[in-house]
Amino acid sequence: MKVAIVSSLFAPFALGGAEQVAAQIAEGLDRAGHTVDIISTCRRRDLRGRLCQMDRWNGIRVWRIAPWNLYWRFDRETEQPGRLKRTAWHLVDLWNPTVVRPLTEVLEKIAPDIVNTHNIDGFSPLVWKLARRHAGALIHTLHDYHLICPRALMIKRDGASCPSLCGGCRIYSAYNGLFQDYVDAFISPAQVVADLHRSAGWTGPRVIVIPNAADPPEVLSSERSPSAPLQVVFMARLVSEKGCEAMLKVVDRFRRDPGIHFHVAGKGPYEQRFSALSGVVPNLTFHGHVNGLQKMALLSAGDVFLQLSEWRENAPLSLLEARQHGLYLVGTNIGGIPEIIRDPSHGCLIPVGDSQFLDGLLEQQIANRGRLRSEREIREQQGRAYGVREMNQEYLNVFASLTVKSRPESPAERHRNSTSASI
Repeated sequence: MKVAIVSSLFAPFALGGAEQVAAQIAEGLDRAGHTVDIISTCRRRDLRGRLCQMDRWNGIRVWRIAPWNLYWRFDRETEQPGRLKRTAWHLVDLWNPTVVRPLTEVLEKIAPDIVNTHNIDGFSPLVWKLARRHAGALIHTLHDYHLICPRALMIKRDGASCPSLCGGCRIYSAYNGLFQDYVDAFISPAQVVADLHRSAGWTGPRVIVIPNAADPPEVLSSERSPSAPLQVVFMARLVSEKGCEAMLKVVDRFRRDPGIHFHVAGKGPYEQRFSALSGVVPNLTFHGHVNGLQKMALLSAGDVFLQLSEWRENAPLSLLEARQHGLYLVGTNIGGIPEIIRDPSHGCLIPVGDSQFLDGLLEQQIANRGRLRSEREIREQQGRAYGVREMNQEYLNVFASLTVKSRPESPAERHRNSTSASI
């Protein structure tokens, strides 16, 4: 089977879990003996006048193209474009014809049986139309709310979560929905995300829920005295919607408590604040961006993992990684987080922004940290029941099912074919 994975960003230019999941699927397919190609974007100057360039990641071909727009999505994190520029970027991204030639050239070269798109911002919905011309089936993975909200987060500018689609988002969603007939199926890591898209009018493609996954840890959990300080880990993109303000407040409230130590890891706009705070708060360590064995070592040394997101998270990989390591999970009751923290013995859900609830919970865990550590091995074993191998097999089953049966023509295809026949 030949599979093309389309992701607007891809390693080494990765920002979040969407790129990591795309990489997990690509590696799993490659190990299973299938032909895998990745299609992503890059800066225009990197192409040096070419339509596309090809490099390799872990032996897998990565094709990079550069659709014209006001900036490259990866650079947005450092350039911080203003509101007007971001709005103009999204308008161009609604229908970007500069994607046609390079994407057509790449798809003709690789001739995939299946195209699996992930985040498509930067490609525009045209990517679906082009993919259907060159592949037998098209599957899209829902990592966030980009198809129904330009900001992809469904949060207001004051940081509050949107209870429903606003007027502008309804128009935006309806426009993108015009392309849904090109898609055979959606894969959603969380049921709540699938339901929200259905309620927004995305009723064409069938929806398959396949949870995200993390690999089992390579670093064994650290042994600690029952009386040693409770080790609390906060690991995320350091942006406001991930709960950084809530984390700053909880650190401040416990800064003189010898029974607890906080570990913050990540990168983003809040880096400087956490770094500066770690210099004056003795029970706070700021680790910066961590990955690989460094990330595993941090999780293996932790007792409690905080997921303080204020937006409707899908299935955050950092939370899944913490579950694999047997940490006690504390997450906000929003989005797909409750679908991960189901068992009370494994974690607890807290209301978004409820600082008193969080304070009380941490005080309880400080008092019971000996028992918390004694139960870690049980949590760790149960957390490993579903991993990347199982997730990849579910994706492969979906791909295989779509390659053995033909898909009915979309309305656009029927119109195009009937017009061609009449000529």
